[in-house]
Amino acid sequence: MIGRLADKGLLANVGLLDIVKMAVAGGFIVAAVAAQYIVQAREAYVIAFSCLSLCFTGFRIVWSALRGLARLRTNVDELVSFAIVASMILGEWISAAAVAFIMVIGGLIEEYTSMRARRHIEMLAGESPTHARVIRQDGAVELVPIRLLKPGQHVLSRPGDVIPVDGVVAEGASDVDESMLTGESVPVCKTCGDFVSAGTMTCEGALKIRIERTGDDTTQGKIVHLVAEAEEHRAPILRAAEVYAKWFTPCILSLAAAVWYATGDVHRAVTMLIVGCPCAFVLATPTAVVAALGRASKRGILVKGGKYLEACAQTDMLVFDKTGTLTSGAYRLTEIIPLNGIGDDELLRHAVRLEYSAEHPIARAVITAGIERGMNVSHSADIRREAGLGVFELSAGGGNGNGVWRCGNKRFMLQHGVAISCEAHERARNCAQSGRMALYVAEGTSLRGMLVLEDAVRPETSHTLRRLGEAGYGEIVVLTGDHPDAAHRVADELSIPRDRVLAEMLPEDKYEYIRAREREGRRVCYVGDGTNDGPALAAATVGVSIGSRENTVALETADIVLMKDGLAPLPLLMRLAKRTRRTINENILAFGLAYNALMLILSAGGALTPILGALGHNIGSVAVVLNSARLLRFREDAPRRA
Repeated sequence: MIGRLADKGLLANVGLLDIVKMAVAGGFIVAAVAAQYIVQAREAYVIAFSCLSLCFTGFRIVWSALRGLARLRTNVDELVSFAIVASMILGEWISAAAVAFIMVIGGLIEEYTSMRARRHIEMLAGESPTHARVIRQDGAVELVPIRLLKPGQHVLSRPGDVIPVDGVVAEGASDVDESMLTGESVPVCKTCGDFVSAGTMTCEGALKIRIERTGDDTTQGKIVHLVAEAEEHRAPILRAAEVYAKWFTPCILSLAAAVWYATGDVHRAVTMLIVGCPCAFVLATPTAVVAALGRASKRGILVKGGKYLEACAQTDMLVFDKTGTLTSGAYRLTEIIPLNGIGDDELLRHAVRLEYSAEHPIARAVITAGIERGMNVSHSADIRREAGLGVFELSAGGGNGNGVWRCGNKRFMLQHGVAISCEAHERARNCAQSGRMALYVAEGTSLRGMLVLEDAVRPETSHTLRRLGEAGYGEIVVLTGDHPDAAHRVADELSIPRDRVLAEMLPEDKYEYIRAREREGRRVCYVGDGTNDGPALAAATVGVSIGSRENTVALETADIVLMKDGLAPLPLLMRLAKRTRRTINENILAFGLAYNALMLILSAGGALTPILGALGHNIGSVAVVLNSARLLRFREDAPRRA
């Protein structure tokens, strides 16, 4: 049974053909029992019906064992094969057929249960369309294979269509179901300029989408690749189980031979071969890991393999990058500094008017501040922008006639002859030292004030760190390239001790810090945004990155990617990793060792027949799978403080 699972993998599909085969095999067993005990037919009929049943069950097991031996690989199907052949030699034809039938049924139950654990991830690939509706330059719509699409083309996604590419909405508006990628059940409204991902579904309205990424380069394609990659990165404990299983077969053979020699009862030896298969032991780790990966994927956590999940369970130190990780990378207005006799609201109103049509983060912060203050600002059409510097109006229509209004950085002001006083210069320098940015607002050549902006702490960060502390992760370190004052400000806001904040660190400094902790024997989990954290992510025991559908860099640089809700899923990941390790230990100790030992003792004592041994053996194997499947329902509730 283990040999077949190893060949097909835990995702083997249990199809209608398998069910029909097992029904036919079971029917032949019933016919054999009726021939022997009811109509008392000749033994030839019993043998014939039993052999017909074995054609669908037992011979597959024997063939798997022989194929493994031919490759010089043991796969513990040998034990069941010996038991089936021994039963046939002893004339126990019905026992041989029943044992094979029960073992195969148990294997199918295990496969089906394990398959359900990964169904959510597998559906990602299943939702990929093969063709897309390309909009040609003349407006005609043509059905084109996905592999022929190129960035820059436009595709049409109708209501109910699965979006075939990553791209930006060029025309139209619709609610988009993103549950396949993020697990979010509520559709998200998408309109012009919004990013949409392959694998999501258009609900209402049609979308014209400008292609940015296709095929394996899309977010969905990278996720599907990670699923395949996860199968190759097995947990170390799984490799240890395989080594154990390799040596277990000769040990059970020797033990069964000793019992046969001591008791003279070959049936006891045959039963020991059946119950001695370490199926529960070998299934202990992969079933738990598969269930945990399925649970994580539903929360938007992509784990590249079981070994990284196990690494999370061993973590004793959490290290965070600051910018883009603890903070959102989105600015917010924190202070208004009026100069030369202007009021706060008037200064902000002019800045909002100038920035109203812009889309960059600084402009959005200014506009948001104006909206929060209830400002009703009209859009001005005579606004021009100098990239990377600032914006200005073409005529002096927004002020009192003294000059045009400008909003931008210090260089922008100096280029236009705006005088910056010593007071303004000193305030801007203080802002820079504290990690904030000063945005200048001027009328003509007169500086009228400054708007102070800062990178906002993610709204979920404080709650996430508190939950991590409740889960036992007390030592949290922050690494950043920012000025110490800016780093300490964020640390104070998040109640992180300042001595655990290291500022003005380059990427190579972060790498060396983590390497030093690893050499000390620590197990470090580094959490970054995946952009300039490559060395640190690689040096840590496990690297966790915050990803998004728009930016897929994190999918390639980190071991684990949080695709949804920023840092919020991190406590679930760490708790799920520990629970997975505990589940593996339960499977190994309770079912792989204790239960198997009990079954061996009962078999050696003659309390079990081969058929009862097969039933008992599969009960233990199915119990392992069901115990692991509980991880699919692992709750996200924060642990209660002791």
